[in-house]
Amino acid sequence: MTAIDTSALVRRVQLREGVAVISEDGAPERRFEVKELPEKFVQWQLEYKRGVYDAIERDEYVAFNAGHLPVVGTWEDGSDVPNLANKGVGFTPKDEYLEHYLGVVEDAVQRISALPPHAVDETRALRVGAARQFYAHPEHVDWRRLGLLEIFEGATFRNLTQRPFASVLWTGNAPVFLSFQVDCVVEIVTPDDPRYRFSWAMRRLFEYEPFHVVQTMFPYAYTFWVHDWHDKTPKRRHK
Repeated sequence: MTAIDTSALVRRVQLREGVAVISEDGAPERRFEVKELPEKFVQWQLEYKRGVYDAIERDEYVAFNAGHLPVVGTWEDGSDVPNLANKGVGFTPKDEYLEHYLGVVEDAVQRISALPPHAVDETRALRVGAARQFYAHPEHVDWRRLGLLEIFEGATFRNLTQRPFASVLWTGNAPVFLSFQVDCVVEIVTPDDPRYRFSWAMRRLFEYEPFHVVQTMFPYAYTFWVHDWHDKTPKRRHK
């Protein structure tokens, strides 16, 4: 793992009354109002997830999960260009519902962990059912924040330790090609945080499905607090 002052990073970004506040030694606080993702994007996410879960239940191959694997851009101090990487991005419950849904997904993980990793057929209904329970109640989702897991502590992680900002770009499938850019202030969270535990458990539910590259070591997670978004869905332009 990278040698960093974890406690300082965890304290650097905090949400206070709907505002993401960045506090760094020797610098004035920076404040960014947090906002919910738009209904158009939320409905696309919910529909896309239902489609993916339907395909998993039918044991169909999921070639690419566009709703879950957007491009994430981060910036290194002094660099002229951003670092871009596809990242698995999900959502977490509102704080008042977090304990409940954490129990749902962690219970499912505990039950599937009693079987060999390759026993995906035997556990598919349980795993998909746990995920569906969460997304069946979109009013329980905190649409102001995104949840991600850090795996390699590579360029994205190094950049976020320097500059806690990221832009995320989703592009959907034909014929609409729905596309949104979401600009975020990034909070780094550690494994004892319930948001980390929820993201890890949701990942674990589908770790050994064929569409995943198996990765089980996640030193950190991120909460991406949404402070702006842009609808970039293409429009027709023709004579």
